[in-house]
Amino acid sequence: MKIIQTVMLELITMMNRREILKGLIGGFCFFPFLEEADASSIPLIKRIRYSSNEERTRIVLDCTGKVIKRNIEPFLKGKNLWIKLKNVRANKTVKSLKSPLVSEVKVIPINRHVVKVKLVMKEPHKYKIFALKPYRRKPFRIVIDVFPDFIVTNCRLKTNKKRIVVIDPGHGGKDPGAVWPIRSRYPRIREKDITLSIALRVRRILKRYSDIKVIMTRTKDVYVPLLKRAEIAAKSCADAFVSIHADSMPHYPNWNGVTVFKASPALFAKAQITAKEVAKKVRICNDIMCWSISPLLLNMSTTITFVESSKLAEKIVNNLKAHVNDDLVNGIRDMKRNVVVLKTPGRPAVLVETGFLTNSLDRKRLVQNWYQEEIARGIAKGIRDYVSSLNQIAFVM
Repeated sequence: MKIIQTVMLELITMMNRREILKGLIGGFCFFPFLEEADASSIPLIKRIRYSSNEERTRIVLDCTGKVIKRNIEPFLKGKNLWIKLKNVRANKTVKSLKSPLVSEVKVIPINRHVVKVKLVMKEPHKYKIFALKPYRRKPFRIVIDVFPDFIVTNCRLKTNKKRIVVIDPGHGGKDPGAVWPIRSRYPRIREKDITLSIALRVRRILKRYSDIKVIMTRTKDVYVPLLKRAEIAAKSCADAFVSIHADSMPHYPNWNGVTVFKASPALFAKAQITAKEVAKKVRICNDIMCWSISPLLLNMSTTITFVESSKLAEKIVNNLKAHVNDDLVNGIRDMKRNVVVLKTPGRPAVLVETGFLTNSLDRKRLVQNWYQEEIARGIAKGIRDYVSSLNQIAFVM
């Protein structure tokens, strides 16, 4: 036995490196098959599926086997959500999505054991990742839910005198708002059309001022959820939020005129729950600093919002009276209904009811270009006066 071992050692010593490699390839060619067998036991991403509605966009990765939780590592970079998957195989795949939240999903194999999944989002949104076990004919699945809630990552200090105003045309898309004739399947007049027309006129007027930037919650006939409208104001660190509507009171056909609503003290007392929904991971900005929302700051923020909303409402009412007959301006009222857009913390907000579709005179006026223009001028001038008063506060330079 010792003689055989000695001979083998001498043979190996005599062989050069090339001969050893040839021997390995020729004599041990079963090793690659072993590696291939190991690779086949690693789960493979077979398919990408998705569904989308107003509440969320769901992306599903169908896998041939189980992927354990610690091998799923997500991280958000700007608008892109990256998910690193260990001990997973995949072929390179790109899938375009018809979703208001996510435009594209890419599956990128890094090597034989690591895959990266890239979700290209239209804005930084909240997300949730979880796994589902095989069920009946469904395989193991990795599920990524993307929600319409915004995650603000770049709320910076104000470094110039540009004021941000959010104009919100009420209703839109599948939600027509008030209509005339009432409950008609094919109404001649729709609130959503009137509010958009007036809002676009307000934007046109405010664009004349170089120190004001206007952001619209919608610029065409589309449906925008209420929570998203409030989040647009929070995300943009708006200095003022003005929602434009037209009212309807079928049981009170004599009610008419323009009314500016602000949140009532009772409504602000209940604002904490809504604020947590609207302002989750969103910062509040004033002229001096930005800070993350906390329970202690929330109460202070809602108090400031109530005071500033009253000032904004007063400026708009005074200017509406200058552009519309005094008799048609009802003044400022407290909104007691649970209106989300009026309760965003840190955002002075008002809701302007431009008239009643159920009143014959208001109805005739609201569809006239000249009347819409006068309403828009009053609202725009009121906003201008309010943001001018803010400019008396020192900016950080």
